Amino acid sequence: MTQDYMDIRAPVFNIQSYSIHDGPGIRVTVFIKGCPLSCLWCANPESKHPGPQLMTYRSRCTGCARCLPVCPKGAVTMAQSDGKPYAETDRDLCDNCGSCVPACPSGAREISGEEMTVRQVLDRVLADKLFLDDSGGGMTISGGECLLYPDFTEALLCAAKQAGVHTAVETSCFSGRDTIDRIFRYVDLGLPDVKHMDSAVHKKLTGVPNRQILDNIVHIRSDLNVPVNIRVPVIPGCNDSDENITATALFTADKLGPETPIHLLPYHRLGESKNESLGKKMDLSIEPPSDEHMERLKSLAEKYVRNVQIGG
Repeated sequence: MTQDYMDIRAPVFNIQSYSIHDGPGIRVTVFIKGCPLSCLWCANPESKHPGPQLMTYRSRCTGCARCLPVCPKGAVTMAQSDGKPYAETDRDLCDNCGSCVPACPSGAREISGEEMTVRQVLDRVLADKLFLDDSGGGMTISGGECLLYPDFTEALLCAAKQAGVHTAVETSCFSGRDTIDRIFRYVDLGLPDVKHMDSAVHKKLTGVPNRQILDNIVHIRSDLNVPVNIRVPVIPGCNDSDENITATALFTADKLGPETPIHLLPYHRLGESKNESLGKKMDLSIEPPSDEHMERLKSLAEKYVRNVQIGG
């Protein structure tokens, strides 16, 4: 790769320092914007669309109305809730230009997503390198789906490896084999999601079937020799049946090896408020699984896989 690869860009909606999930040690997690899946329970709905999006937070709005005159589309008007005024955005008129964001003194408006270069992201990662090294941590690329941007993702991983940073990728693995091969030669740990073992059900829940996903996971582990931690978002009423958890554990043990870890990730409701800030509603309305239910699913998976944990 030439030095020009440092100028490749992709949409990023968050860079989280001091993360203790998504891989070993303390990590910097880079969240890429844009995803080919449409999971009904998505915890980061702002990650689905690749472009910038306006997010508004009614609880922060003071009703000062400073955002109204700066909107070139006239998309912002005043409304009331329980007698309290707030600025309401007509999503059909709003083009996510962000003109209203600097006008808001209370932080009730922000744009999610900005184009960043490999160099800009790497500088953020290396600023924490002392903590990453001391903890055995590194950089994790998450999303959205980073495989949508193979040039950027390959370049960032390559640059991180050259800087001595441990690399991990959290991914749906819904991608072509050529992209998988390009990306995972620079990956120390794969963190693929397995959302459902039945392909037809998987398509209903996420919008895509699972055969390519499962084949890619096996390829990453068996052919590319990259270790993986299988991550299962546990969504009540969707994929938390005994049959599905058992099938996931059997797939892991048979195709990847019984030493391959499984992380059971309990559903949480943080996506609900994010959807509201985007002017949308969740496709699902469910309660998180109980601790007892999670422990029972863990025990089921442990019949086939040696290392099963709740949370990731």
